[in-house]
Amino acid sequence: MRIGFVGAGAVGCHYGSKLIQSGEGVLLLARGAHLQALQQGLIHESGGERLQLAVDATDDVARLADCNVVVLSCKMTGLKELLSALQGCLSEDAMLVSLQNGVQAPDMLAEAFPDHAVVAGTAFIGVRLESPGHIIHSAAGGIRLGLWRDGRGSALLPALNEALCAAGVASDIDADPAAMLWRKLLWNCGFNAITAITRRYAREVAANDETLQMVRAAMQETVSLANELSVAIDASDIDRHIDVTLAMGPVKTSMWQDVEAGHVSEVDYMNGYVADRAESLGLAAPVNRMLTTLMHALTKAG
Repeated sequence: MRIGFVGAGAVGCHYGSKLIQSGEGVLLLARGAHLQALQQGLIHESGGERLQLAVDATDDVARLADCNVVVLSCKMTGLKELLSALQGCLSEDAMLVSLQNGVQAPDMLAEAFPDHAVVAGTAFIGVRLESPGHIIHSAAGGIRLGLWRDGRGSALLPALNEALCAAGVASDIDADPAAMLWRKLLWNCGFNAITAITRRYAREVAANDETLQMVRAAMQETVSLANELSVAIDASDIDRHIDVTLAMGPVKTSMWQDVEAGHVSEVDYMNGYVADRAESLGLAAPVNRMLTTLMHALTKAG
């Protein structure tokens, strides 16, 4: 099995590295200074060890034709452009996997490639791009996968799951991919923007009674919207997320990293999505709307 990671930043390079180390064939699609550095070797720090690894990295989308599995590991802000660039470049039997935040990516993949199997994925991981070609994995790293749309390549899902497990990645197949995506969105809506705005780690936000109140409110709005859309998550998921977060290490969230790097954040696909969708259905989502507004103000000010 050959696995291509499209938009191979910190997340794609981490999982790509793990698979390469276990003997899988991996192609990393990247660009710019990051690509140039990868072509000299990926520096991967994880678990207290620093490894320099030779990788197959390119910006030529045509080379994805040799990949059985194509993992979209870019951010939501770049997904539409990448899907357009991939047209006509993939094997007819390739399975597509989304690893984006939010809940919209699998439908975007399914629309762009109507004959291919689409798998939704969620990665709970603390990893950052320290510099071009150099990533640091600091926490977690588990993946959940769920078949979103059957099609060509769907038989590869168990093999991908087995390959990830063999590579030391805690991976599992989820029978309810919609709930799986919304559970991750639930955490992101509660913690991602708040950590970026306050520059406080998620565990600190969860340990403070005032900010925890805001976290719970944003999450409850998300649960209410999910239930309106017949997605099976509930208040117990909120409690589990908070318990896990209190035990987390000092991990910078993706939005916090985006603010520091001067990048466009994904807030419109997290808190903004919840606020917009809730309001369109006549539901109230004032906390998610406030967090979206504050993130917009922060990034414009920056």
